[in-house]
Amino acid sequence: MPDRVAIVSSSYPAGPGDPSGHFVAAEAEELARAGHDVLVVTTCGASPTRADVAFEDGVRVLRLWSGRAAGFPGIVARLRATPWQAAALGLWAVSAERALRERGPFRRIVAHWLLPCGFPIASRAARGAELEIVAHGSDARLCAALPAALRRALAARLLRHSAQLRCSSYAVREQLERALSLAPESLTVRAPSLDLRETPDRARARARLSIPAGDRLAVVVARLVPDKRVAEALRAARLVPNLHAAVIGDGPELAELRHRFPYARFLGRLPRTEALTWIAAADVLVSASRHEGAPTAIREARALGVAVAARPAGDIARWAELDAGLVLVPGTSKEGRTRRD
Repeated sequence: MPDRVAIVSSSYPAGPGDPSGHFVAAEAEELARAGHDVLVVTTCGASPTRADVAFEDGVRVLRLWSGRAAGFPGIVARLRATPWQAAALGLWAVSAERALRERGPFRRIVAHWLLPCGFPIASRAARGAELEIVAHGSDARLCAALPAALRRALAARLLRHSAQLRCSSYAVREQLERALSLAPESLTVRAPSLDLRETPDRARARARLSIPAGDRLAVVVARLVPDKRVAEALRAARLVPNLHAAVIGDGPELAELRHRFPYARFLGRLPRTEALTWIAAADVLVSASRHEGAPTAIREARALGVAVAARPAGDIARWAELDAGLVLVPGTSKEGRTRRD
């Protein structure tokens, strides 16, 4: 039966091809295609003169000003760099809660990210609606870093509002169980939605990118930061003869990686549609990341039929047990050292 559903998220695509919060958009569009009336309340960097709702792919989207607190590479990273943007984030939280109250009632409210979307925004605006909070990897890391008193208070709020806590991976569930002292049965696991409908098949992707038929391509998709260990992924790709490497992503390690791996092609941060085209064109996707939950690029590659070679982080080892196309690569014994290539 169709319901009125609200989704509140601090990350949502700003336009076609924007990878920010693409999994939130995919979930919203799935609900809309099922006949539900869906409203997404999200952030906006520009200050609009009016808070208008726009229809985007069958979903009503309300964008409210959040300054520069939201956006790539995430709220935590942005606030760490510019702490004063916390004031803008606070104003957005107040506006988002007010919008949910004014535009309700809703049968269900789904909040992506525990803080601030689950608490305080969605929990205060629920008013009898079913409350579902989707926890991601950043939520688990943030909760683990909170003082014990705040963790206890957050757990108590979850219980008080009878919130359903949906984790993006088993790794996230285990972290939250420990951080919030929650019973395992109080948390469910469901990987975020994927939308690959406009992604070309392998032949069309390679033709679009002008990749010669005989060339073999390895793709690395990652933010170029130490925890993603892109250097290790590129070293592994170099062990395979005649395997070309392309890296999608940017970050503070870009200049050093370009210097150390001149044979690799660094594509920068691409629109989502272009990134998916590169993945579809690849022979293998390589991941050496240290901290993962349910990594989107690996899920996308396997959904497109692309082989994956990855370090066993997060849920990857669990997936590999059921998927012959996902090969686990053991780490070196000198992970902590930086090798010059």
